[in-house]
Amino acid sequence: MIFAAILAADIGVEKYQAMRVRERAARVAALQHLALNRLRGDVQSVADLGDGRYELTTYLENVGGVEPIYVVAPDMRAYVQVGTVWQEVPMTPADDSATGVAKIERKQTYRYRFDARVRDFAQLLPNYMHVRFSGTMLVSPSSRPNGDVFERKDNYYVYLKPFDVADEVVLRRMRFSGKPPIWIPMPPH
Repeated sequence: MIFAAILAADIGVEKYQAMRVRERAARVAALQHLALNRLRGDVQSVADLGDGRYELTTYLENVGGVEPIYVVAPDMRAYVQVGTVWQEVPMTPADDSATGVAKIERKQTYRYRFDARVRDFAQLLPNYMHVRFSGTMLVSPSSRPNGDVFERKDNYYVYLKPFDVADEVVLRRMRFSGKPPIWIPMPPH
């Protein structure tokens, strides 16, 4: 009788734990879908501010429905490839939109300034720097999350024209129909 009671309790605890594991897996899957499928992010533009300083504008867009998505502004970092190593360069938010929590209903932009005065940069494209922007953010369906937060990490890659390379030098090796672009987007890799 005692053995049957212990066995019944063990089976009950096992079923309860299995139910809780399934519930948690479903919550994590829903958060992952929200953060990775309903929220689109990319580089919108890179502007040359002169003397090796640039302004990056990224965006996040809610593409999956009418419910808002809440995001802690991306912690963005910039890296320039030097040889086979990624060298971090100074980067700061350009305005208040790049800090705090934002309610993403449609499209939200974030601006950052960075200094890319780097020597001996890798040239995957002649006379252009290979640059990576890495952003980490917290995503939630709620403005006051209670365990329903997903950490999303993005990497964006661009070719960036250095400030000290003249357009004529670029045009000698590259065929552009006009003035060489400041930046050229790259596919993720």
